[in-house]
Amino acid sequence: MTDENKYLRYAEKIRIFNGLIPEEVEYILHHGKILVFREGETVFHEGQLGSNLFIVLSGKIAIYKKNKSIATCTVGDAFGEMAVLNHEPRTATAAAVKETKLFTLDEKQINEILEKHVAVRLLLNIIHVLSERLEDANERIAGGTFA
Repeated sequence: MTDENKYLRYAEKIRIFNGLIPEEVEYILHHGKILVFREGETVFHEGQLGSNLFIVLSGKIAIYKKNKSIATCTVGDAFGEMAVLNHEPRTATAAAVKETKLFTLDEKQINEILEKHVAVRLLLNIIHVLSERLEDANERIAGGTFA
């Protein structure tokens, strides 16, 4: 597989990379780093200050609020973006359900990317993901399944 095909696959699998061309995906990936978490290992805790966005490359992450599971992130899902965007403490805890490989960008790296033209597409994709989460939460509230 060529590098171009590899980055094209990332653009298709990772929602916040949707619509980016392979060169843009490569640019973003070269700014961050890869982390591996063992089963049960915590990525971050609720209330902790955070400045990293995470993307699941393999494995599975569970998101907990007050020890109650509220979401699961699998390959291609991003999480942790709310604390980076609003500079508030983490609103939930994230932990690896099984061995998980994550791609991460810290706030400084994100700001470097935002100075480039890929910023608009990346931000629109993040907004789209957040909007879907809000819509899902609204549906759960309306249906009475939100505690």
